[in-house]
Amino acid sequence: MEIIYWSDYACPFCFIGRKHLEAAIQKLNEENNENITVTMKAFELDPSAPTVVTQTATERLASKYGLTLEDAADRINGVNMMGQALGIDFRYDKAKPGNTFDAHRITKLAQAKDYKIAETLTELLYEAYFVKSEVISDHAVLIAKGKEAGLAEADVKVVLDSDMYAKEVREEEALAARYGINSVPFFVVNDKVALPGALPIEDFEKVLREMLVKEAE
Repeated sequence: MEIIYWSDYACPFCFIGRKHLEAAIQKLNEENNENITVTMKAFELDPSAPTVVTQTATERLASKYGLTLEDAADRINGVNMMGQALGIDFRYDKAKPGNTFDAHRITKLAQAKDYKIAETLTELLYEAYFVKSEVISDHAVLIAKGKEAGLAEADVKVVLDSDMYAKEVREEEALAARYGINSVPFFVVNDKVALPGALPIEDFEKVLREMLVKEAE
């Protein structure tokens, strides 16, 4: 089974949705080791976001949705609680908003190299943003995460010092636009079933079970 999903590293519900999907897959694998691949596609919530952090997460959310700082802080605290319920030390309030384009580019590099490296890098970048409060537009951070995931430092530097994988990122974003995807996460299973949003674990599990039954017919 192949699952693709559009996501952005600055999207808390993308991180939560990914964790929900992983939990659903784990449940299935506890019963029978299923061959399920999950591949992230690039999506930028704000392509114009600066590479240098100028606002706190609370200020950025308030500005984007016309909220008071208090209301924005309440929303962020609610998201933190959702993430913490999954065992993530979620610190959305400490996140440092910035541009995610280069993070997507090195994700494409990892996907071109090795599936496991790509999955590890994706997890590290989500954690960098929402747990460790790191600036993922910072090339030093991206190089460190790439190395930790298993990429060669030189390969990451070559990508970051050029426009490599920029075309691939833009093509994935354009495909999302053609599909009418304007919010993320957005999951597609076997190119047949679309699942928008950070669905509960039980909903993911139900759909995956139904798809596995159809595959077996």
